Amino acid sequence: MNLRICLVDDDSIQLDYLKTLIEKWSSNTNTVVNLEIYHSAEEILFENPGSYPFDLMILDIQMNKINGIQLAKKIREVDKSVIIAFLSGISDHVFEGYEVQAIQYLLKPLDESKLIKLLNLAKDITFKEHKHLIISVSGEKKKVNYDDIYYIESVGHYVTVYLENESIIWKNNLKDIFVDLSKHGFISTHRSYLVNLKHLEEISKDKCVLSNKVEIPISRNSYKDVNSAFIKYYKAGPL
Repeated sequence: MNLRICLVDDDSIQLDYLKTLIEKWSSNTNTVVNLEIYHSAEEILFENPGSYPFDLMILDIQMNKINGIQLAKKIREVDKSVIIAFLSGISDHVFEGYEVQAIQYLLKPLDESKLIKLLNLAKDITFKEHKHLIISVSGEKKKVNYDDIYYIESVGHYVTVYLENESIIWKNNLKDIFVDLSKHGFISTHRSYLVNLKHLEEISKDKCVLSNKVEIPISRNSYKDVNSAFIKYYKAGPL
């Protein structure tokens, strides 16, 4: 699993320093990091309309036009779970950080040990509470929470991820996706379908019915596993 980190700062020197420290931490901890850098709030808002496919976002507060606090509020309008930390040369905005559930407030000049603590914490939270897919669609990345997925259907070299009010076509392999989703309450009902047990309401020998009334086929070989997982889920909670 990779740790996806986003840096937003209009100070190129500070960005280079942060990048160097993060790469050093990545090497020392054997953590694969996907790092994306933006030089303004406007740039990240333009590049990621409506979705922020990151695990940790480190935002400079003192930026021109849209500052870090304003950016964080816009992010929270569409993403309640991404980890946000602030970077600033002054401590005036500490209490505003609580309004957007910021996990840490780093002061400039940056203390490397405090950045390391932030990265370790973000890694622990992300790897322990990993609850979303990052889906690439037409060159853009979209974060989709597991709980929002009803089922996934495979057709050829693509899968379709079905949410409450939309479906997303994704070039991927159902078998590979199931390796991760099987740990988060999904069950294979058929070689072409994965179903989220959270949305499963009833099952029979050859099909199951979801909470949105969609019927999904159950293969003869899968029925026993599906029935067992269904009973276990509703007796003991999520897998």
